Amino acid sequence: MSRLERVTLPTDSLSGDSVVALYFIDQKPLNGPAALLDWRLDGKLTRMLLSREIQGRAGEHVMMQNNGKLKADWVLFVGGGKWHGLCQETHASLVRHMLSVAQQAGFKDVSLAFMPHEEVSQDVLQQQVNDALTLEGAGISTCRFSCVPIAST
Repeated sequence: MSRLERVTLPTDSLSGDSVVALYFIDQKPLNGPAALLDWRLDGKLTRMLLSREIQGRAGEHVMMQNNGKLKADWVLFVGGGKWHGLCQETHASLVRHMLSVAQQAGFKDVSLAFMPHEEVSQDVLQQQVNDALTLEGAGISTCRFSCVPIAST
């Protein structure tokens, strides 16, 4: 049984084996948790997007090792398809996919970082993560999730 915890930490302060964040094909420049993680990783994801190695399509995965600027050992970026028009059902599917990829990568302690979305309240998000853990979380002992707005400067 996985332990689930809702936290209000900034994305770059999330701990664990891996922090997992979505990036989207129609959000360029990057936005939300993916943007903050990319900034901490010296723009590696942005360079991959600019060189067209990746696009943000659903099913894409990019794993990067911490460069000393994060709390988690690894960052797992998961392509989410289109942000515009994202509904609760599609979001729930993306949450399941995030956990499935993290579990397949062998991570036991994961942090999921989300961007606030008008279709998905904090309570709905918690239920989505809980349901996803039940379906896809075999082997994941600890899962925390955060959905805090990224302050703009």
